[in-house]
Amino acid sequence: MISCFIVFVLMFSVCLISGCATSRSINPTISSTQRVDLIVVPPVLLSVFDGRVSNDQTNTAFQIKADLQKIYGSSIQWSDYFSPVTPNRVTIRLRIINLGASFGSRIVSSTAFLTATTEAQAHAVGPWSDVAITASSQQSVMAASIQTEGWWNGAAWVDLEVQDLRGSQPISFILPIVAEHQESNVWGYASGDKAAEVAWLKAATQLTRILDIILRTVRDTQLELGELKKD
Repeated sequence: MISCFIVFVLMFSVCLISGCATSRSINPTISSTQRVDLIVVPPVLLSVFDGRVSNDQTNTAFQIKADLQKIYGSSIQWSDYFSPVTPNRVTIRLRIINLGASFGSRIVSSTAFLTATTEAQAHAVGPWSDVAITASSQQSVMAASIQTEGWWNGAAWVDLEVQDLRGSQPISFILPIVAEHQESNVWGYASGDKAAEVAWLKAATQLTRILDIILRTVRDTQLELGELKKD
């Protein structure tokens, strides 16, 4: 049994060296309970765009939209990602930057993530400042000094852009939602798939948490302005 396992590992290693694929992709889903008590009227405008250069999962954006619709219901209203912003409304744009796993190399740049986080906090003013700080504190990015040789490195990066045109001063900022996960190359491609799936699970959890905070922020503002009546 042990000898068969050793042969499997050796065969997989040869496959990698000879040019087999060293990256894996997944079809992401988002599972969470319905936010029945979170009511936003008018709803937040939301769009999803798969911005990856190489994208084999053509239904990725469609699946994420379907899952978010189940979770948030009428509190979100779908719009086209490239449509002009709507006056007096809050718009959220989700852009998939990375999603998958790579063997022997890291997908996410720590420097790029730190820069994006710093810019988000600088532009998120007023009630959005706490949203940006909370979002940054929830990230699960691995240390810059991680080992990559012999490991599958899964990563998920989604840019969450918020545009609030309800006040006299437009507010716009982009929150990076990033998660990583490593798996040793024990089961070959299956290890790569697991690395990608766990990374996405972490990112999806962060995504719904941040969307919850955003929708609550919008709802509370509507209550303050008398736009939304309490039951």
